Amino acid sequence: MGDKNFFRGISDGYIRFTLDPDSTEELNPEPEYPQDEEPNEYRYLSPAWLDALAEGLTAGAAKHPGATWRKIPCREHLFRALRHIIMYLKGDRSEKHLVNASMRLMMAFETEAGQ
Repeated sequence: MGDKNFFRGISDGYIRFTLDPDSTEELNPEPEYPQDEEPNEYRYLSPAWLDALAEGLTAGAAKHPGATWRKIPCREHLFRALRHIIMYLKGDRSEKHLVNASMRLMMAFETEAGQ
């Protein structure tokens, strides 16, 4: 089995992931015991994506100590996220562009909230 999650699509409002591209076993099957809907369903988040964000943010904090990203305006974070998305779409795999874009979007969200 691989160590990556494989997106299987969305059905009945649930995002489907499997452990292996050939597997039918889902990481997040429909809840066995349905409950009232919560305003923040964490089951929809990908653990692998969150881990990649945490690794990237940790590496960035070591390279740029002092949370200097908070001094960068929201708009600049958005432009830098867009740059990573475009590079990924063009086929560049020299960096983790999707992770970098995700981090920049988080930073844009945080700095916009403070403006």
